[in-house]
Amino acid sequence: MQILEVVTVGLPFCVFKILAGLRAMERFPDWWLLAGALVVLGVLDLLINLVNLGSLLIFKRRTLDACVFAAAARLFKPPASPDWTWQDLGNSLDVLLAMSIVAVMIGTRAFSSFPSGQLALWNTCVILDVLGAGLSRFGSSLKRISSGPPPERRLSA
Repeated sequence: MQILEVVTVGLPFCVFKILAGLRAMERFPDWWLLAGALVVLGVLDLLINLVNLGSLLIFKRRTLDACVFAAAARLFKPPASPDWTWQDLGNSLDVLLAMSIVAVMIGTRAFSSFPSGQLALWNTCVILDVLGAGLSRFGSSLKRISSGPPPERRLSA
C-alpha cells in the first residue's frame, strides 16, 4: 500500500510543484524566486520519493519522511511531542500545497498552455492522484470491515 501511495500521491505532487513552478517562471518572471523555490521543492520531494520507492521495494520500509515539509516540521516539534504528529502536520501542509496548485492551475486554465509532453505528464499525474485517493479510501474501508466496528459503534451486551 505504501508503494501505491508513493506512485499515486508522492510522485504526482512532485510533478505538480515542478510544472507549476516552471509555468510561473514563464508567465510571471518577476516572481522567479517563489517559482524557483517551488521547482526546488518539487525536485527535492522527487528525490525523497524515489529513495523511498527504492527502499520500499528493497527493504519493505521507507527510509525518509514522505516530503520536505514532513522532515522540516520535525525541526519545530517540542521535545515532548511525538514525531508522527509533526510529520503528519508536514504531510498535511504538502497535500494542501499540492491541491492548491492543482486548483489554481485548473481554475486559471494555466495547464492548457503546457507543451504536449508536459500536458500528458500533468494529466497522468492528476489521474494517478485521483485514483490513488479512491484506492486509499477503499483500502481503508476494507481494513475497517475486516477488523469489525470501532468500539464506539459496537453494541453493548
